[in-house]
Amino acid sequence: MSKYICTAQVKYTRQEVQLHINALKMALGSPAFSNYRGRYEALLGDMKRINNEMLDKENDAMLNGNVEEQIVELSVVQDV
Repeated sequence: MSKYICTAQVKYTRQEVQLHINALKMALGSPAFSNYRGRYEALLGDMKRINNEMLDKENDAMLNGNVEEQIVELSVVQDV
């Protein structure tokens, strides 16, 4: 039987990404989430990577004087 992956494109501001990172850190500190620890740690790593990419884009835009919307396209989908 084949496994299917469903993906969704979600738009975040960098502030929302930072909020998500903080929420994941709080959740990882709770023993109630011990069954999901590996998944949450992986998601935390992905969100940190996205945050860094967004920060790099913001810095590049400021240096270049580009005031247009900056889009970071990353994938956190893993092969099944």
